[in-house]
Amino acid sequence: MRYSVIASKYVKALLIVGQKLNKIEKYGEFLSFVKNIYESFATFFNNPIVKPEQKTLVIKQAFEEVFKESPDEAFLNFINIVFENKREKFIPQMQALYKYAAIDIENKILVNVKTAVKLSDQEIKVINDFVEKYVGKTPVIEETIDESLIAGAVIEFAGKMIDVSIKGRMDKIAKEVFFLRKG
Repeated sequence: MRYSVIASKYVKALLIVGQKLNKIEKYGEFLSFVKNIYESFATFFNNPIVKPEQKTLVIKQAFEEVFKESPDEAFLNFINIVFENKREKFIPQMQALYKYAAIDIENKILVNVKTAVKLSDQEIKVINDFVEKYVGKTPVIEETIDESLIAGAVIEFAGKMIDVSIKGRMDKIAKEVFFLRKG
């Protein structure tokens, strides 16, 4: 996914505020929640007749309904500025970009793990330890279930891919057999 310059500027601003207030992770959760609300009620939020303050109020009320608390003033100001500048269509991009930028700013690394079945806590610990030893950063594991792998896992991080799945091995064997037949 290509991120817009506009989304990246808003994310940078929110990260700076989040870092100063020690709320980087919390703002990530908040932004994810706002993205979900925005996508669910896009017609309302994209309506130019609805004032930015009304849109922000709806977000605030949704927070109070779900979290039983309101986000802090800094986050609400951020959301209000997004609406005032008519940048609401960038909220999904902001949320995705924020997630990756926050991981980077906290000196962590994203690790995508595809498995045929959910990993156990022990398996996650083994992957965490391996990645941390390999790159020297704390891993943030994003697990995806892909039953077509049959068994094993595909682990991606720092531009590397480690495929220890049955499907991966079968594909490798198939390529070798095809190559031998052609040769």
